[in-house]
Amino acid sequence: MRIIFATLVGLLPASVAAEKCVPLHEPIALRLGGFDARGEIERPGAGMPIRGLAVMFAGSDVADLNGTIVDTQDRVVSQPMRQIADRLACAGIASIRYNKRFVTGPASVDRPRFDRLNGSDLAADGRTALAFARSREDLAAAPLILIGWSEGTTVAMALAHDQPPPRAIVLIAPVITSMAATVQAQYLRVGKPYLERYATAAGLDAAAVARADAGPGGVLAHVFVRMFRGFKPGEQLNPLLDRNQDGRITFAEADPIIAGWYADGPDGGLGMAATGRALPGLATSIVDTTMPILVLQGSNDAMVDPKIVGDFASRTPPKRRLTLWRYERLGHSLGRADTALNDALLPIEPKPLNDMVGWLQKILPR
Repeated sequence: MRIIFATLVGLLPASVAAEKCVPLHEPIALRLGGFDARGEIERPGAGMPIRGLAVMFAGSDVADLNGTIVDTQDRVVSQPMRQIADRLACAGIASIRYNKRFVTGPASVDRPRFDRLNGSDLAADGRTALAFARSREDLAAAPLILIGWSEGTTVAMALAHDQPPPRAIVLIAPVITSMAATVQAQYLRVGKPYLERYATAAGLDAAAVARADAGPGGVLAHVFVRMFRGFKPGEQLNPLLDRNQDGRITFAEADPIIAGWYADGPDGGLGMAATGRALPGLATSIVDTTMPILVLQGSNDAMVDPKIVGDFASRTPPKRRLTLWRYERLGHSLGRADTALNDALLPIEPKPLNDMVGWLQKILPR
Protein backbone atom coordinates (compact mmCIF):
# COMPACT_ATOMS: atom_id res chain seq x y z
CA MET A 1 0.00 0.00 0.00
CA ARG A 2 1.24 3.50 -0.87
CA ILE A 3 -0.23 6.80 0.35
CA ILE A 4 0.74 9.92 -1.58
CA PHE A 5 -0.28 13.43 -0.50
CA ALA A 6 -0.71 15.81 -3.41
CA THR A 7 -1.14 19.55 -3.65
CA LEU A 8 -2.29 21.54 -6.64
CA VAL A 9 1.07 23.20 -7.24
CA GLY A 10 3.34 21.89 -9.95
CA LEU A 11 0.56 20.47 -12.10
CA LEU A 12 1.65 17.86 -14.59
CA PRO A 13 1.40 19.36 -18.08
CA ALA A 14 -0.94 17.68 -20.54
CA SER A 15 0.88 15.91 -23.32
CA VAL A 16 1.09 17.36 -26.79
CA ALA A 17 -1.10 14.48 -27.94
CA ALA A 18 -3.74 15.40 -25.36
CA GLU A 19 -3.71 19.05 -26.43
CA LYS A 20 -4.34 18.07 -30.06
CA CYS A 21 -6.61 15.15 -29.30
CA VAL A 22 -10.12 15.04 -30.76
CA PRO A 23 -11.87 11.98 -29.27
CA LEU A 24 -14.33 9.95 -31.32
CA HIS A 25 -17.83 9.59 -29.86
CA GLU A 26 -20.17 6.70 -30.67
CA PRO A 27 -23.70 7.04 -29.25
CA ILE A 28 -25.09 3.69 -28.14
CA ALA A 29 -28.18 2.20 -26.52
CA LEU A 30 -27.91 -0.46 -23.84
CA ARG A 31 -30.75 -2.75 -22.88
CA LEU A 32 -30.66 -2.64 -19.08
CA GLY A 33 -33.31 -4.76 -17.42
CA GLY A 34 -35.85 -4.06 -20.13
CA PHE A 35 -34.98 -0.34 -20.30
CA ASP A 36 -33.12 1.27 -23.20
CA ALA A 37 -30.39 3.38 -21.62
CA ARG A 38 -28.45 5.97 -23.60
CA GLY A 39 -24.70 5.60 -23.52
CA GLU A 40 -21.51 6.38 -25.36
CA ILE A 41 -18.29 4.69 -26.38
CA GLU A 42 -15.50 7.23 -26.53
CA ARG A 43 -12.33 6.36 -28.41
CA PRO A 44 -8.97 8.01 -29.01
CA GLY A 45 -8.76 10.22 -32.06
CA ALA A 46 -8.17 8.89 -35.56
CA GLY A 47 -4.83 7.14 -35.96
CA MET A 48 -4.22 6.83 -32.21
CA PRO A 49 -3.91 3.23 -30.99
CA ILE A 50 -6.22 1.95 -28.26
CA ARG A 51 -4.21 0.90 -25.20
CA GLY A 52 -7.11 -0.03 -22.94
CA LEU A 53 -10.86 -0.09 -22.36
CA ALA A 54 -12.41 1.58 -19.30
CA VAL A 55 -15.90 0.79 -18.02
CA MET A 56 -17.13 3.70 -15.93
CA PHE A 57 -19.59 3.74 -13.02
CA ALA A 58 -21.12 6.99 -11.77
CA GLY A 59 -22.10 7.98 -8.24
CA SER A 60 -25.26 7.44 -6.23
CA ASP A 61 -28.90 8.19 -7.01
CA VAL A 62 -29.85 9.59 -10.43
CA ALA A 63 -26.81 9.67 -12.71
CA ASP A 64 -26.59 10.11 -16.45
CA LEU A 65 -23.69 8.93 -18.59
CA ASN A 66 -21.69 12.09 -17.79
CA GLY A 67 -22.29 11.91 -14.04
CA THR A 68 -23.83 15.36 -14.44
CA ILE A 69 -24.21 17.47 -11.30
CA VAL A 70 -26.87 20.19 -11.50
CA ASP A 71 -27.77 22.98 -9.10
CA THR A 72 -31.21 23.78 -7.74
CA GLN A 73 -32.07 25.57 -11.00
CA ASP A 74 -30.99 22.50 -13.04
CA ARG A 75 -27.90 24.30 -14.33
CA VAL A 76 -24.93 22.05 -15.01
CA VAL A 77 -22.21 22.36 -12.36
CA SER A 78 -19.90 19.56 -13.46
CA GLN A 79 -19.72 16.38 -15.53
CA PRO A 80 -16.95 14.33 -13.91
CA MET A 81 -17.50 11.11 -15.88
CA ARG A 82 -17.31 13.02 -19.17
CA GLN A 83 -14.13 14.73 -17.98
CA ILE A 84 -12.54 11.39 -17.18
CA ALA A 85 -13.58 9.85 -20.50
CA ASP A 86 -12.16 12.79 -22.46
CA ARG A 87 -8.85 12.64 -20.62
CA LEU A 88 -8.59 8.88 -21.07
CA ALA A 89 -9.29 9.11 -24.80
CA CYS A 90 -6.46 11.59 -25.18
CA ALA A 91 -4.16 9.03 -23.53
CA GLY A 92 -5.19 6.20 -25.86
CA ILE A 93 -7.81 4.63 -23.59
CA ALA A 94 -11.33 3.99 -24.88
CA SER A 95 -14.28 4.02 -22.48
CA ILE A 96 -17.94 3.19 -22.18
CA ARG A 97 -20.35 5.08 -19.95
CA TYR A 98 -24.12 5.11 -19.79
CA ASN A 99 -27.23 6.41 -18.08
CA LYS A 100 -28.26 4.37 -15.09
CA ARG A 101 -31.30 2.19 -15.56
CA PHE A 102 -34.53 4.25 -15.76
CA VAL A 103 -32.55 7.52 -16.06
CA THR A 104 -33.10 9.68 -19.16
CA GLY A 105 -31.18 12.83 -18.23
CA PRO A 106 -29.25 14.62 -15.46
CA ALA A 107 -32.40 15.09 -13.35
CA SER A 108 -34.88 12.95 -15.28
CA VAL A 109 -35.82 9.51 -13.98
CA ASP A 110 -38.70 7.08 -13.61
CA ARG A 111 -38.45 7.44 -9.85
CA PRO A 112 -40.78 4.62 -8.71
CA ARG A 113 -38.94 2.06 -10.84
CA PHE A 114 -35.50 3.47 -10.07
CA ASP A 115 -36.14 3.33 -6.32
CA ARG A 116 -36.77 -0.40 -6.54
CA LEU A 117 -33.28 -1.11 -7.89
CA ASN A 118 -30.62 -2.83 -5.81
CA GLY A 119 -26.84 -2.86 -6.00
CA SER A 120 -26.98 -6.22 -7.77
CA ASP A 121 -28.93 -4.52 -10.58
CA LEU A 122 -26.18 -1.91 -10.95
CA ALA A 123 -23.58 -4.68 -11.19
CA ALA A 124 -25.67 -6.55 -13.78
CA ASP A 125 -25.92 -3.37 -15.86
CA GLY A 126 -22.16 -2.91 -15.63
CA ARG A 127 -21.63 -6.39 -17.01
CA THR A 128 -24.05 -5.62 -19.84
CA ALA A 129 -22.08 -2.50 -20.71
CA LEU A 130 -18.79 -4.41 -20.68
CA ALA A 131 -20.20 -7.14 -22.93
CA PHE A 132 -21.49 -4.49 -25.34
CA ALA A 133 -18.09 -2.81 -25.54
CA ARG A 134 -16.39 -6.16 -26.07
CA SER A 135 -18.66 -6.74 -29.06
CA ARG A 136 -16.79 -3.97 -30.89
CA GLU A 137 -13.91 -5.51 -32.81
CA ASP A 138 -11.38 -2.83 -31.83
CA LEU A 139 -12.25 -3.19 -28.14
CA ALA A 140 -12.64 -6.96 -27.88
CA ALA A 141 -9.17 -7.65 -26.53
CA ALA A 142 -8.20 -4.28 -25.04
CA PRO A 143 -6.90 -4.48 -21.43
CA LEU A 144 -9.80 -3.78 -19.08
CA ILE A 145 -9.90 -0.92 -16.58
CA LEU A 146 -12.76 -0.38 -14.13
CA ILE A 147 -13.37 3.18 -12.92
CA GLY A 148 -15.89 3.99 -10.21
CA TRP A 149 -16.87 7.18 -8.42
CA SER A 150 -18.55 7.14 -5.00
CA GLU A 151 -21.31 4.48 -5.09
CA GLY A 152 -19.84 3.46 -8.45
CA THR A 153 -16.76 2.18 -6.62
CA THR A 154 -18.90 -0.63 -5.18
CA VAL A 155 -19.99 -1.57 -8.72
CA ALA A 156 -16.42 -1.51 -10.01
CA MET A 157 -15.31 -3.80 -7.20
CA ALA A 158 -18.24 -6.16 -7.80
CA LEU A 159 -16.96 -6.67 -11.36
CA ALA A 160 -13.35 -6.98 -10.16
CA HIS A 161 -13.98 -10.60 -9.22
CA ASP A 162 -15.31 -11.59 -12.68
CA GLN A 163 -13.18 -13.59 -15.09
CA PRO A 164 -11.01 -12.57 -16.76
CA PRO A 165 -10.11 -9.95 -14.13
CA PRO A 166 -9.43 -6.31 -15.04
CA ARG A 167 -5.90 -5.11 -15.59
CA ALA A 168 -6.41 -2.18 -13.16
CA ILE A 169 -9.06 -0.38 -11.10
CA VAL A 170 -9.43 3.33 -10.32
CA LEU A 171 -11.65 4.31 -7.40
CA ILE A 172 -12.61 7.94 -6.75
CA ALA A 173 -13.96 8.72 -3.25
CA PRO A 174 -14.59 5.04 -2.48
CA VAL A 175 -17.14 3.54 -0.14
CA ILE A 176 -15.04 1.71 2.45
CA THR A 177 -17.24 0.02 5.04
CA SER A 178 -20.73 0.19 3.54
CA MET A 179 -23.07 2.54 1.72
CA ALA A 180 -25.25 2.65 4.83
CA ALA A 181 -22.43 3.72 7.15
CA THR A 182 -21.21 6.30 4.61
CA VAL A 183 -24.62 7.95 4.30
CA GLN A 184 -25.42 7.74 8.02
CA ALA A 185 -22.27 9.69 8.90
CA GLN A 186 -23.08 12.64 6.66
CA TYR A 187 -25.46 14.53 8.95
CA LEU A 188 -23.12 14.70 11.94
CA ARG A 189 -20.02 15.29 9.79
CA VAL A 190 -21.42 17.91 7.38
CA GLY A 191 -25.12 18.71 7.78
CA LYS A 192 -25.23 19.57 11.48
CA PRO A 193 -21.93 21.53 11.55
CA TYR A 194 -23.19 23.68 8.67
CA LEU A 195 -26.55 24.33 10.37
CA GLU A 196 -24.78 25.13 13.65
CA ARG A 197 -23.21 28.16 11.95
CA TYR A 198 -26.69 29.74 11.87
CA ALA A 199 -28.07 28.37 15.14
CA THR A 200 -28.62 30.12 18.45
CA ALA A 201 -29.18 28.23 21.70
CA ALA A 202 -28.68 24.95 19.80
CA GLY A 203 -31.59 25.53 17.48
CA LEU A 204 -32.85 27.34 14.38
CA ASP A 205 -35.97 29.39 13.78
CA ALA A 206 -37.36 30.05 10.30
CA ALA A 207 -35.11 33.08 9.76
CA ALA A 208 -32.01 31.07 10.66
CA VAL A 209 -32.98 28.27 8.30
CA ALA A 210 -33.51 30.87 5.56
CA ARG A 211 -30.01 32.27 6.20
CA ALA A 212 -28.54 28.77 6.03
CA ASP A 213 -30.43 28.17 2.79
CA ALA A 214 -28.93 31.34 1.29
CA GLY A 215 -25.48 30.58 2.67
CA PRO A 216 -22.39 29.22 0.93
CA GLY A 217 -22.82 25.59 1.89
CA GLY A 218 -22.12 22.82 -0.60
CA VAL A 219 -24.44 20.27 -2.12
CA LEU A 220 -24.67 17.98 0.89
CA ALA A 221 -24.96 20.81 3.42
CA HIS A 222 -27.99 22.13 1.56
CA VAL A 223 -29.58 18.68 1.47
CA PHE A 224 -29.85 18.92 5.25
CA VAL A 225 -30.97 22.55 5.17
CA ARG A 226 -33.90 21.43 3.03
CA MET A 227 -34.80 18.87 5.70
CA PHE A 228 -35.28 21.74 8.16
CA ARG A 229 -37.36 23.85 5.75
CA GLY A 230 -41.13 23.66 5.41
CA PHE A 231 -42.61 21.88 2.42
CA LYS A 232 -46.14 23.19 2.05
CA PRO A 233 -47.08 26.76 1.03
CA GLY A 234 -46.71 29.05 4.03
CA GLU A 235 -44.83 26.40 6.01
CA GLN A 236 -41.50 27.81 7.17
CA LEU A 237 -40.16 24.88 9.19
CA ASN A 238 -40.47 21.14 8.79
CA PRO A 239 -43.21 20.15 11.27
CA LEU A 240 -41.73 16.66 11.52
CA LEU A 241 -38.68 18.20 13.17
CA ASP A 242 -40.40 21.01 15.04
CA ARG A 243 -42.22 18.51 17.17
CA ASN A 244 -43.49 20.94 19.80
CA GLN A 245 -44.51 23.50 17.14
CA ASP A 246 -42.77 26.38 18.94
CA GLY A 247 -41.31 27.87 15.75
CA ARG A 248 -37.81 26.50 16.43
CA ILE A 249 -36.07 23.26 15.60
CA THR A 250 -33.52 22.33 18.23
CA PHE A 251 -30.85 19.76 17.58
CA ALA A 252 -32.19 17.86 20.57
CA GLU A 253 -35.41 17.47 18.59
CA ALA A 254 -33.89 16.92 15.16
CA ASP A 255 -30.93 14.63 15.81
CA PRO A 256 -32.80 11.48 16.89
CA ILE A 257 -35.47 11.97 14.23
CA ILE A 258 -32.92 12.28 11.43
CA ALA A 259 -31.05 9.26 12.80
CA GLY A 260 -34.32 7.35 12.55
CA TRP A 261 -34.82 8.41 8.96
CA TYR A 262 -31.37 6.99 8.19
CA ALA A 263 -31.90 3.72 10.04
CA ASP A 264 -30.38 0.76 8.21
CA GLY A 265 -33.19 -1.65 7.51
CA PRO A 266 -36.11 -2.41 5.23
CA ASP A 267 -38.24 0.34 6.77
CA GLY A 268 -35.51 3.01 6.94
CA GLY A 269 -34.92 5.86 4.54
CA LEU A 270 -31.61 4.65 3.10
CA GLY A 271 -33.22 3.08 0.06
CA MET A 272 -30.65 1.46 -2.20
CA ALA A 273 -27.93 2.33 0.33
CA ALA A 274 -29.40 -0.04 2.92
CA THR A 275 -27.10 -2.93 3.75
CA GLY A 276 -29.56 -5.52 2.47
CA ARG A 277 -29.70 -3.81 -0.93
CA ALA A 278 -26.29 -2.23 -1.54
CA LEU A 279 -23.11 -3.80 -2.83
CA PRO A 280 -20.33 -4.18 -0.24
CA GLY A 281 -17.70 -1.54 0.38
CA LEU A 282 -14.02 -1.79 -0.43
CA ALA A 283 -13.10 -3.25 2.96
CA THR A 284 -15.01 -6.39 1.95
CA SER A 285 -14.61 -6.44 -1.82
CA ILE A 286 -10.83 -5.98 -1.88
CA VAL A 287 -10.35 -9.45 -0.41
CA ASP A 288 -8.65 -11.85 -2.86
CA THR A 289 -7.92 -9.12 -5.43
CA THR A 290 -4.50 -9.06 -7.05
CA MET A 291 -4.79 -6.28 -9.66
CA PRO A 292 -3.39 -2.80 -8.89
CA ILE A 293 -5.98 -0.41 -7.44
CA LEU A 294 -5.61 3.38 -7.46
CA VAL A 295 -7.68 5.45 -5.02
CA LEU A 296 -8.10 9.19 -5.63
CA GLN A 297 -9.45 11.04 -2.59
CA GLY A 298 -10.09 14.71 -1.90
CA SER A 299 -9.22 15.97 1.59
CA ASN A 300 -12.43 18.02 1.82
CA ASP A 301 -14.89 15.42 0.54
CA ALA A 302 -18.40 16.01 1.94
CA MET A 303 -19.91 12.66 1.02
CA VAL A 304 -17.11 10.24 1.97
CA ASP A 305 -14.99 10.72 5.08
CA PRO A 306 -11.35 11.06 3.89
CA LYS A 307 -10.08 9.87 7.27
CA ILE A 308 -11.85 6.54 6.89
CA VAL A 309 -10.34 6.16 3.42
CA GLY A 310 -6.85 7.00 4.70
CA ASP A 311 -7.10 4.73 7.71
CA PHE A 312 -8.21 1.83 5.53
CA ALA A 313 -5.41 2.40 3.03
CA SER A 314 -2.83 2.48 5.81
CA ARG A 315 -4.02 -0.93 7.05
CA THR A 316 -4.17 -2.58 3.63
CA PRO A 317 -1.41 -5.17 3.17
CA PRO A 318 1.03 -4.64 0.28
CA LYS A 319 -0.18 -7.78 -1.51
CA ARG A 320 -3.45 -5.96 -2.29
CA ARG A 321 -1.48 -3.47 -4.46
CA LEU A 322 -3.48 -0.41 -3.38
CA THR A 323 -2.19 3.13 -3.94
CA LEU A 324 -3.92 6.15 -2.38
CA TRP A 325 -3.45 9.63 -3.80
CA ARG A 326 -4.88 12.25 -1.41
CA TYR A 327 -5.51 15.78 -2.72
CA GLU A 328 -5.58 18.78 -0.44
CA ARG A 329 -8.53 21.19 -0.76
CA LEU A 330 -10.39 19.01 -3.23
CA GLY A 331 -13.86 17.61 -2.63
CA HIS A 332 -15.97 14.61 -3.54
CA SER A 333 -15.73 15.22 -7.29
CA LEU A 334 -12.02 16.10 -7.04
CA GLY A 335 -13.03 19.69 -7.71
CA ARG A 336 -12.03 22.64 -5.54
CA ALA A 337 -13.53 22.65 -2.02
CA ASP A 338 -12.14 24.83 0.77
CA THR A 339 -13.99 22.73 3.36
CA ALA A 340 -16.27 19.70 3.33
CA LEU A 341 -19.13 22.02 4.32
CA ASN A 342 -18.93 23.91 1.02
CA ASP A 343 -18.10 20.99 -1.29
CA ALA A 344 -20.08 21.99 -4.39
CA LEU A 345 -19.02 19.02 -6.58
CA LEU A 346 -17.12 21.27 -8.97
CA PRO A 347 -15.29 20.03 -12.11
CA ILE A 348 -12.28 17.78 -11.56
CA GLU A 349 -9.01 19.64 -11.27
CA PRO A 350 -6.33 18.78 -13.89
CA LYS A 351 -3.84 17.18 -11.51
CA PRO A 352 -5.93 14.14 -10.45
CA LEU A 353 -6.79 13.46 -14.10
CA ASN A 354 -3.15 13.65 -15.12
CA ASP A 355 -2.05 11.53 -12.17
CA MET A 356 -4.62 8.86 -13.04
CA VAL A 357 -3.49 8.74 -16.66
CA GLY A 358 0.17 8.60 -15.69
CA TRP A 359 -0.52 5.70 -13.33
CA LEU A 360 -2.47 3.79 -15.98
CA GLN A 361 0.16 4.36 -18.65
CA LYS A 362 2.70 2.59 -16.43
CA ILE A 363 0.42 -0.42 -16.07
CA LEU A 364 -0.99 -0.86 -19.57
CA PRO A 365 1.04 -2.60 -22.28
CA ARG A 366 2.53 -0.38 -24.95
